[in-house]
Amino acid sequence: MEFSISQTHIGYAIVALGVAGAYLSSVWLLMSIGRLVMRWRKPAPASCRPGEMLHQALRVSGRLWDHYRTAALLFGVSFLLLVNFGRDFGLGQQPAWLNISVLCGVLGVLGFSILKMVQLMRYRARLQASLELHQQVARRLIEVQLRGNRVFPSVGSGDDAIDYVVVSHNGVYALHLASLPKDVESVQLERGGLICQPGGNRVGLQQFNNAVLRLGKSLSAQTGSPVNMLPVVIVAGARIMSEKEPAVEPDQNGDAMLVSLQACASFIGWQKEEFFLHDDDIARLNAWLGKQTLKEPPRTLATAVSSLERQITWPALVGYQR
Repeated sequence: MEFSISQTHIGYAIVALGVAGAYLSSVWLLMSIGRLVMRWRKPAPASCRPGEMLHQALRVSGRLWDHYRTAALLFGVSFLLLVNFGRDFGLGQQPAWLNISVLCGVLGVLGFSILKMVQLMRYRARLQASLELHQQVARRLIEVQLRGNRVFPSVGSGDDAIDYVVVSHNGVYALHLASLPKDVESVQLERGGLICQPGGNRVGLQQFNNAVLRLGKSLSAQTGSPVNMLPVVIVAGARIMSEKEPAVEPDQNGDAMLVSLQACASFIGWQKEEFFLHDDDIARLNAWLGKQTLKEPPRTLATAVSSLERQITWPALVGYQR
């Protein structure tokens, strides 16, 4: 193939990139205007399904994925139409270094775009995998509800959401499904975090603990007396390392209970006198928790990623790190 033909194809690719870029720019402009308009409107309440934050992140990322996919389709269609029906732009013979530089630039933009699409696709796969675990937890918590307790999924607490809140006569439990790194064999609760083996990686629980403290203050305001909440951390796919296995009691510091996915309903048998609730307090808490929704559902991918930063990590541009 003569270089003049390749040069014409480079020109076609630049025009096709311009079409895709113009589409993405117009979408970005319309979305920015929409977000400005929505600032003056009350957001629609979230449904508070199990894993509601994941649902919201999938919704936002899905919209962006559709835009990227449409832009890629526009590029492909525009390039094919130009190749089959386009005319030579008549730029003349250009120096070889300029042609090579332009070609490298076009390939670089295309390669980077493909990597970004793959990155977004991998992030959505992580969201979907975590959502499936939430659905498994929700099915196991049916047993808790059959015992006369109330289970509230995705309870808002400030800018965060607690995965599940269980109200029973034995007390109030805040459940958090921990997202563990890949290939973790065992996990241990230590110093307010999860130590994963092999490797000794630490998964922090500070965000969850802060959300529990905020929600505890709100619940105490509803009853007029202190409401103690027991944090329960659920891990899936890893063995729990502790002095008692499986761990179904709070750790030595009394700050959390660590349970497996298979035994995530076992905490109901745990009792401590200062956690007990009266019937009227339970009625107030159930009525208040039943009205709680996410105050501000994420509207941008950056907001969605930030809200799940410590649960679902954003994948690296190259490689499959967690």
